[in-house]
Amino acid sequence: MRILIILSLTTLLACSGKKSPPAAAEATDEVVPLESTSANLVDKIQLVDLQNNSINLNDYRGKTVFLNFWATWCKPCILEMPSIQRAQQELADENFVFLLASDESIDKIKRFQSMQDFELTFVRITDSFAELGIYSIPTTLVIDPQGKITLNQVGAMEWDAPEVLNKLRTNTP
Repeated sequence: MRILIILSLTTLLACSGKKSPPAAAEATDEVVPLESTSANLVDKIQLVDLQNNSINLNDYRGKTVFLNFWATWCKPCILEMPSIQRAQQELADENFVFLLASDESIDKIKRFQSMQDFELTFVRITDSFAELGIYSIPTTLVIDPQGKITLNQVGAMEWDAPEVLNKLRTNTP
């Protein structure tokens, strides 16, 4: 019981920090290591679309993949979605793919999507976040056209800030 309480508190604290995403000036440049930042982590990520069709990240080789891990109950995750949508619009002609992955059921993700006004591609991750070394959400990975993770951002961010867009365009941490 004690462990369950500690885990619940940790989850709440990790996901309910600020009331809004930090401005780009407040965002940290620190890249938080995952259990593995090599291409094999990219190979471990198993996604399905909302029709339960498998998505292979290797099919996006040659494109930059913006992969955001989120949950329907995570307020910071939802608060950063408008800036993700604006970044997606800003980078629409620049060979980017934006995917927002939750580990919740497809039905729950669909219900969330139907109640929101976001034009984003929501997908489901078939493994747990913990199996990939993701212990806090939102977490965003940027995967370069060669399949290498170039950014691991833990926490919400204003993704459409000019300096952040520049980092996304140049694929630099």
